[in-house]
Amino acid sequence: MDNFFYISLNIKTLSGFDSYATYSLGSDKKQAATIFNQLKGSSELSHKTILTMDLTEMRDGIPFPLKMIECTFQDIIYNTKIITREIFKNLNLDTD
Repeated sequence: MDNFFYISLNIKTLSGFDSYATYSLGSDKKQAATIFNQLKGSSELSHKTILTMDLTEMRDGIPFPLKMIECTFQDIIYNTKIITREIFKNLNLDTD
């Protein structure tokens, strides 16, 4: 099974955090980390945290969370633009 990386968007609900969107970043760990490191948000999570974005590695069918940030609604908007731009570049400018 291939290993790959993804970013998930999560929202706090009555039953805990639920994922409501996922962005597939491919199998390049350095590329995935570069994208995630451009995102706005805070690594300081609290009981008031409502929105998060997680970078996860899926390895042999098992998810391994790597990083998590707390985001505002404005951060989510900004981050979605960054992720979309970077995925577009990676898919269209891939010279392999």
